[in-house]
Amino acid sequence: MLVPVPREAAKDTRDSRPKRVLFTLVFLGSGGIERSVCNVMAGLDPRRFATRLFFHHRPPPGREDRLPRNAQVSWATDSYDYHRQNLPLYLWHLLRHAREADVIVAGQEGRAALLACLAGRLLGKPVVGMIHFDWGAFHREQPRRQLWGLRLLYPRMQRIIACGQDTARSFQALVPVPDGQLQVIPNFVDGDVVRAAAEAPLPDWAPPVFEKPVVIAVGRLEPQKGFDVLIRGHALARQRGVDHHLLILGVGSLEVELKALARSLGVESTVFMPGFVANPHALMRRSAVFALSSRFEGLPMVLLEALALGCPVVSTDCPSGPAEVLEHGRHGVMVPVEDAQALSEALGRAVSDEVHRQDLSRRARARAEDLSAARALEAWDSLLSSL
Repeated sequence: MLVPVPREAAKDTRDSRPKRVLFTLVFLGSGGIERSVCNVMAGLDPRRFATRLFFHHRPPPGREDRLPRNAQVSWATDSYDYHRQNLPLYLWHLLRHAREADVIVAGQEGRAALLACLAGRLLGKPVVGMIHFDWGAFHREQPRRQLWGLRLLYPRMQRIIACGQDTARSFQALVPVPDGQLQVIPNFVDGDVVRAAAEAPLPDWAPPVFEKPVVIAVGRLEPQKGFDVLIRGHALARQRGVDHHLLILGVGSLEVELKALARSLGVESTVFMPGFVANPHALMRRSAVFALSSRFEGLPMVLLEALALGCPVVSTDCPSGPAEVLEHGRHGVMVPVEDAQALSEALGRAVSDEVHRQDLSRRARARAEDLSAARALEAWDSLLSSL
């Protein structure tokens, strides 16, 4: 005979199991957004949270090590191409997994947020949206529908998580939401993991690059990252006699254009662009300087990784993130955006002046200690538990 379970006992059973959290991304790229989501998933207590990661597109082969260990991963399609008519397919697959979830987390803006919000509405599930960019700057480069999407979708989410204080302020200026709905949980890295990866040997192609001091940059080859300004700054420093190499890791639409710029400036033999590198940390650790030349950011993961490795940092004072991380120059050198001359001088001094370089390295390590992963994960735990 079936014995009915008292309502209170049923509630206790539900509360005793881990909360099921579905994170969703469009694809597994090489950028900081994917790393920030994976860091949250890897850091959550598995006794309290059962996590799954859903992609619209299958993760590319060779990038499995970027996923959280023992992560449950699923995707909608094996194709890497996006076609708008496939949106119902992505949504249908997302709904399959979201039915089993207690909370849906849209790991990035755009299409991931749109479908997560639709799934939440259809299934009656709470949705959390993550904000990674300074939208005050970013929306000017995007189609107008992106800004409409922000204003339509995010006020309907239960919580919005911004990766930094400046990012939150710029978002709220565009999308007014109540203070209790918008929360700042900074991006973070696991310093021990980053430093362990940095101990790996150099790739076979890399030793000739490191025959001279290296300025390294990491990111998508897109206008946002300002690599055109960095290449011009590199050329100016070499003209002043600062003998060094520039290493830019990443892929993107500007690869041909950036290589042509290096040729036009006569520095093609000292600018190295090997494309995507699975483990950039081994190269960052051995570099003289880490350069961030962005026109805008959110709270860049690669900057946090550089600090964890003790890399001397030279960064643009772009909106937003670098000033927040570097405390307006206390832990790295900051230069104006789009100023190749100032960038050149800062990089040249960091390469040439060992005392200065060692001081920047010490400051970087000290700042990395301040940016604790534990505090961010505690905030994520509290947020997800409350929904």
